[in-house]
Amino acid sequence: MLNRSQELELTVLLTVVSGKDAVRENLSALIPQLDFEKSEVIVPYDKFSSDIAELKVDFPQVFFHYIKDLGLAASPDVSAHAHRLYDRRRAVGLKLSRGRLIAMLEDHGRAADDWVENIEAAHLQDYSVIGGAIRNDVDKPLNWALYYCDFGRYAPPFEPREVSYVSDINLAYKRADLMAVEDIWKDAFHETAVHGALLARGKKLFRDDRPVVHQRRNGLELIPVLRERISWGRIFAETRASEFTFWKRCAFAAGSIFLPPLMLTRVFSHMRRQGQSVGRMLKITPVLTLILIAWAFGEFLGYVCGEPSASMIVSQPARSGVSS
Repeated sequence: MLNRSQELELTVLLTVVSGKDAVRENLSALIPQLDFEKSEVIVPYDKFSSDIAELKVDFPQVFFHYIKDLGLAASPDVSAHAHRLYDRRRAVGLKLSRGRLIAMLEDHGRAADDWVENIEAAHLQDYSVIGGAIRNDVDKPLNWALYYCDFGRYAPPFEPREVSYVSDINLAYKRADLMAVEDIWKDAFHETAVHGALLARGKKLFRDDRPVVHQRRNGLELIPVLRERISWGRIFAETRASEFTFWKRCAFAAGSIFLPPLMLTRVFSHMRRQGQSVGRMLKITPVLTLILIAWAFGEFLGYVCGEPSASMIVSQPARSGVSS
């Protein structure tokens, strides 16, 4: 039985997004890199991903944690349900972590073979949060379009430097700094809110090109991707506008119409920096435009509708979310 009281050097929190097969592939690459005398891997799951429990036999050294209390994500009818599940899984996993460093991955972001070594080496620097590079391993137009929408600024090559943004699919925190802003993430983890709170406290974010993950989202289809983009944009706007005045929300909602061309320009700049050909840029432009329109519509909904009310939560056990 796993000892849950011992303090460790490193926690790796693996967020379930794509499901059991992706978790299996990710763990198979990650586990050989770890010394479990000093490290742990936490995989939170729930009633919407119950088949993850089947992996306990194959990976006995991993802590698979079943979440009973899903908060806003308890009802599948709530807006942006999938994203709220991921945010809740991260929050519960962070509460369970024991590492001096707390790293985060997603299941379809396979860690490079030297990822653990590099994330630990990067944190010898005096930064609260260090994010790494992200590559796309699926050579299809939809995958490239989605990759550049989400992770263009993290596409190598880039110059390691202090930044305002790092991605929660490839990063690590110094525990003390993350726990100092626990009130921000205790119910649901939103990277923009957490990193904003850290920056406000004078902490620094750093982007380092040594820790690399490989994005492997196989089997993507356009309509589900567009729905996902609407949800992701909505969550982003809800979080961003949580303290906006009514009129500021209206202004941002109206400005959503200008987002697709602005974001398209930004995506092309990242593609040029990475040395992508004009042919590839043109090939993905139609689907890229649709994805950006979906995101902008999601932002519009987030500014106009705000976060769902507590009435959307079904009856749940105590808020701790802790279950063995």
